[in-house]
Amino acid sequence: MSEPTPQIPEIYYQPAPRHFDLKWPRWSKFTFALVLFLVALYFDLPIAKWLFVHPIQFKSDVNLELIMLMQWGQWTCSVLVIIAVAMLDRDGRKKAISIATGCICSVAACYLLKGLFGRARPWLLHQHIYGLYGPAMGFHSAAYQSFPSAHTSGAFALAAGLAWFYPNGRALFYFLAGDVAVQRVLRHAHYPSDVVAGAVLATVIVRTVLWTGLPGRMMSKFPMAWQKWIFTPNAEHATE
Repeated sequence: MSEPTPQIPEIYYQPAPRHFDLKWPRWSKFTFALVLFLVALYFDLPIAKWLFVHPIQFKSDVNLELIMLMQWGQWTCSVLVIIAVAMLDRDGRKKAISIATGCICSVAACYLLKGLFGRARPWLLHQHIYGLYGPAMGFHSAAYQSFPSAHTSGAFALAAGLAWFYPNGRALFYFLAGDVAVQRVLRHAHYPSDVVAGAVLATVIVRTVLWTGLPGRMMSKFPMAWQKWIFTPNAEHATE
């Protein structure tokens, strides 16, 4: 008697919850993002110069807390959060892979753009260096990788992925990401337009990745043993 053909799970896809987003037309959201970026671009130099003259100082204990919060969406934080999702949610392995896919795509796109634009960091204003210097500088020096902000991109990528699967917490997720963006400007690491671009880039990429079901199609190509492990509910939820 021949062996039974193993059951291949359906391609995993979880659409965004109905209450996930504002019911604005997509074109209006892109228009708002573009206007916000142009306004930020207009104020880049005035804000950067003002912050150098009027630096915002924090007490040592507050500063340490802010530095800790600025790690939201960075490599260690993202890995730990994604592992927690994989361990604690009934379908955590599928969701963890989906969130990780969106984050990786966002960060990859961000670093490619950083290299291509080669924008000088705000701290180089003291040397009268400002503007775009292209791939020749962008791919060779961190001092010329200001646009877009990778910290902000990573923060909003993690926030967007978590908000897709856990919309009740989206205000917290995006608040933490917004804190990262503000701190990057206050610490002279980026111009306002850098963080706006990083936030929009990451949010659009992650939501596009999840909306198109890319992670599910990717998982369907894994070896059958991997699929069985990914699609099996976590032990404590298996009987739910």
